[in-house]
Amino acid sequence: MLRALPGMQPRWSRDADVVVVGSGAAGMAAALSAAAPATAARGRRVLLLSKNELGGGSTPFAQGGMAAVSGPDDSVALHAGDTLTAGAGLCDPAAVSALVSEAPGVISWLSSLGARFGNGHLEGGHSRRRIVHAGGDAVGAEVHRVLARALLASPVSLLTHAVALDLTDGGLLVGLARPGEPSLAVGIVRARAVVLATGGFGQAYATTTNPAGVTGDGLALAVRAGAALRDVEFVQFHPTVLWDAEGRGQCPLITEALRGAGAVIVDDSGRPAVPDPLAPRDAVSAAMLERMSASGAPHLWLDATSVRRLGDRFPTVSAACRGRGIDPETEPIPVAPGAHYACGGVRADMTGRTSLPGVFAVGEVACTGVHGANRLASNSLTEAMIMGRRLGDLLGRELPPGVIPAPPAAGGGMGVLGVAPSARPALAAAMSRHAGLLRDQTGLRELLRCLSHAPAGGVLDLPTVEATSLHTVSTLVAEAALARRESRGCHRRSDIPPALSNGVAA
Repeated sequence: MLRALPGMQPRWSRDADVVVVGSGAAGMAAALSAAAPATAARGRRVLLLSKNELGGGSTPFAQGGMAAVSGPDDSVALHAGDTLTAGAGLCDPAAVSALVSEAPGVISWLSSLGARFGNGHLEGGHSRRRIVHAGGDAVGAEVHRVLARALLASPVSLLTHAVALDLTDGGLLVGLARPGEPSLAVGIVRARAVVLATGGFGQAYATTTNPAGVTGDGLALAVRAGAALRDVEFVQFHPTVLWDAEGRGQCPLITEALRGAGAVIVDDSGRPAVPDPLAPRDAVSAAMLERMSASGAPHLWLDATSVRRLGDRFPTVSAACRGRGIDPETEPIPVAPGAHYACGGVRADMTGRTSLPGVFAVGEVACTGVHGANRLASNSLTEAMIMGRRLGDLLGRELPPGVIPAPPAAGGGMGVLGVAPSARPALAAAMSRHAGLLRDQTGLRELLRCLSHAPAGGVLDLPTVEATSLHTVSTLVAEAALARRESRGCHRRSDIPPALSNGVAA
């Protein structure tokens, strides 16, 4: 059963035309575009909410790049074909077409804001070197830098340490975390449009590439409001996360652009451990898990010693390794798959429209059908930027016609309020064990049993909101994974081998 948040009376209010929840690439792009004076209308009054300071989400950690056609040997048709192949039959071809055709324009727009890009990286699943990068392996930091600078110079209003709680009549309930106050200061932001740009939910797992604040708040809010969802069972695990025996929570990602530059995944004896290290991520992660399970090894190795000028070309990876006492230029890097990206989420089109009037979703919290059953590397930042700009332009021209209605009987039927933050470690361990790279019916039912027994949290503070959000998205993933009786993409059922899958969700 899903949990409602503990209640509290609003103590303050703000007004805006558009409220954007989330300060990653999608949210900042949407806010900037909506606030800019448009041809047919004035710029909108935009309020952007950030749970932390600017930069607390996943965008600054993106290493690989942004996928966009640029070379003479490439084409949008090839990019579309690679995306459809990785998505294992569940991509929406129209959404994919929009992504690949508009990607070069997004790169040009970011460059006009001052982004410094380089071309030519190759990543898994791509048939051409179309990965636009920055700083070698720091494209997310560069995208965040130029967007944050533009945002701070724009008319957009910014409210930090603010978490969205629930929809209400005419807008959004928001909680402010204030020093010295044990509970959130709840208020109402009245707006004609609510934009969810809250990212994914990687913190639902014990080991993830996602930072601490990525707890599925937007997805949980949307499902409490009755939004239609899509494909939430498809959670992508990145094949090469820096392994640590004590690793919990966010662990450093080792970009697969290293494999594009010649690095090889090997076993303890130095033999190649996967058939095709540049296959889509689901295939590489599954092959790694199979080899690790057969040998009992807790991790494999990424041998990048043949990569020339590794420290100069991949400074983020090099620094992460050296911080753990590993010299990647002379010794292999211990790696294992870790939870990375949510392919599913709130059902939305490429302009962010959802099933709820006046409510939009962009970026990782949204599911447009671009990624299907498995995301093609480096399509995510590209999609986030395209969606954000498209939605901002739409809202700049035309606001929704009426006020946002409160969800019918918000919280109705949810007898238990909140989830105690102390439950998080056990629930994350259960998610990793039963809804990770490999799932089966018995494990998923055990996961749902664990979730149903999570202790309640009675205080409306940020830890309780985040624990409740993670409990909600974990329940959604478990239920969807149980219902999909096939192995496809990054959803793999050990009790239903691929040869017996019929390609149809039960």
